[in-house]
Amino acid sequence: MKRVPRPEPKKLVADLYRTQPPGYSRHDYLRLDMNEAVPGLPEDFVQRTLASVTARYLATYPEYRGLQAKIAVHNGLLPEQILLSNGSDGAIKYIFEAYVSPGDEVLLTDPTFAMYAVYCRMFGARPVWVEYRSDLSFPWEEFLDRLSGVRLAVVVNPNNPTGYALPPAQLLKLIEHAARQEILLLIDEAYFYYYPETAIQRVNDFQNLIVLRTFSKLCGMAALRLGYAAACPEVIEVLRRVRPTFDVNGLAVHFGESLLAATNIIPELLREVKAGKEFLVRKLSEAGIPHCPGSANFVLIDCRGKVEAVVKGLAEAKILVGAGFKNDFLKDYIRVTVGSKAVMQRFWQGFAGVWGRLDVESCA
Repeated sequence: MKRVPRPEPKKLVADLYRTQPPGYSRHDYLRLDMNEAVPGLPEDFVQRTLASVTARYLATYPEYRGLQAKIAVHNGLLPEQILLSNGSDGAIKYIFEAYVSPGDEVLLTDPTFAMYAVYCRMFGARPVWVEYRSDLSFPWEEFLDRLSGVRLAVVVNPNNPTGYALPPAQLLKLIEHAARQEILLLIDEAYFYYYPETAIQRVNDFQNLIVLRTFSKLCGMAALRLGYAAACPEVIEVLRRVRPTFDVNGLAVHFGESLLAATNIIPELLREVKAGKEFLVRKLSEAGIPHCPGSANFVLIDCRGKVEAVVKGLAEAKILVGAGFKNDFLKDYIRVTVGSKAVMQRFWQGFAGVWGRLDVESCA
């Protein structure tokens, strides 16, 4: 039988590098490496919501209008200003598909959420990078200077992994500046709730503005892949045209509706995370360990050139943290997702043991 040559992918795809998932199960560890909710939604809520799922519900294609309406009320918007997505990164892809052509420039901060660079490469766009400052603050003047002429500008607020959030007044100036230049501006609010200031109401006033949200962080639904975009109805309609018909699954919709109906859960989750963050920051301060609390659900800890040893020691204690950042001003940091106080007590016990052992070794 004649051997048939394999088909060659498009050049943009052939040249695309993607990191591989770890070759082990993260379920065996305390997962403080990917900014998920730890420990997650209340178990009784999860079981009640699952118990209400019927065979008929699973056999039916999902319907989105109910959840869109609940999200709209949750944010003081209209349902036609909301588009559900398969995680907020699904919405990012819709935006690139609808608005970004090969050769277009996309203004990004460095560092930021990695999928923006991935979609630039996938769609043949040219990323224009503006690096965060060494004190982890937003490069305000540099970003405004590079804004002119780009097709899309992106601000993750608060940003990952720096944790910095633009204050509301400054963010409004950026929105106004982009509007005057008729530039599409994307504000990614993946870490909303942890940082309560939001630009989402501004979609009523600026047709060039899109705001993204996710249920993967505080809302504890990373496995369900649920997010949404908010914008003027005309932009939402354009994004709807490129979205696959049923790319958000029915179980995600059901959990999203149930969570927004249970109005006590989100505030309680937020209180737990705040208590955990306060505990960790206090312990780090008492130990004299430099750190950056930031405005999201993680804390950056300066490991003073011992990052690899700290990460390895924590992994041996079954604790995962974020590390390996390429920017020089972040190379000495680990990023620790913040969970409840009980979670952070467990982290601190493991971290303090590793830190103390490394201190002893360095003095030997």
